[in-house]
Amino acid sequence: MHNSHFSRAFLMPFMLLMMIFVVSGCGDKEPAQRKAFMDFLQSRILDKPVLAVPQLTQAQTKEFGDYSKDYAIITGFHHQMNIELDSSLVPVFAGMNGVNSVNNLLDQRDDLKKMADSSANWKEKIVLLKTQADTQHAALKQPDDLKKVYDQAYEKTISKPAAVTEQVFDLLPQVLNLIVAKADFIKSQGKNVTITGNRLQFANQKQLDKYNAIQQQLVPLNAQLMQLSRQMQQMVR
Repeated sequence: MHNSHFSRAFLMPFMLLMMIFVVSGCGDKEPAQRKAFMDFLQSRILDKPVLAVPQLTQAQTKEFGDYSKDYAIITGFHHQMNIELDSSLVPVFAGMNGVNSVNNLLDQRDDLKKMADSSANWKEKIVLLKTQADTQHAALKQPDDLKKVYDQAYEKTISKPAAVTEQVFDLLPQVLNLIVAKADFIKSQGKNVTITGNRLQFANQKQLDKYNAIQQQLVPLNAQLMQLSRQMQQMVR
């Protein structure tokens, strides 16, 4: 009985020493993991002229340790954003690009109106994704040297793409509704307008002026939308 008590008393501090050794051993890996992660963010994201969000290999995930979870905030945001864009913008731009004549515009009017109505809610989804990412970002506990690099990567991969996408979704309903308004106006003219391919001839100047007023609103907004969409395509991958 005495020996059993002695062995337990002896083993307890030994086990504590083992636990301290294991914990300190894991802690010793942190500087190397942090440096590897910082180098990755710098070389694979910040130093690149265009935005890319590479997926981590198994080796990189192991090399970065828990910091791979910090990177998952970025990849998770882009994965969800790509899903949203594929289901919203891709069919809309395909539909808009398919309008290559006045008669085609009139035929596609109802589909364009549905897109216009739906697009009014698309910005909310991007705002929600950005808010979720911002909340996760704010909760991170990072050493100062890593935080500086990570914050720059976060700005490039999440903050800027989200801002451009939100601008696209602000403009899109306006552009689509003006295209629909143009179709409705043309249709309302009946025999007072002659359609030849992409050319329109109105019966009088007053009707032409009304049509031109819609065009004057639409053309600059559409040009701005196209410019932003090109920016977005370069930023979101």
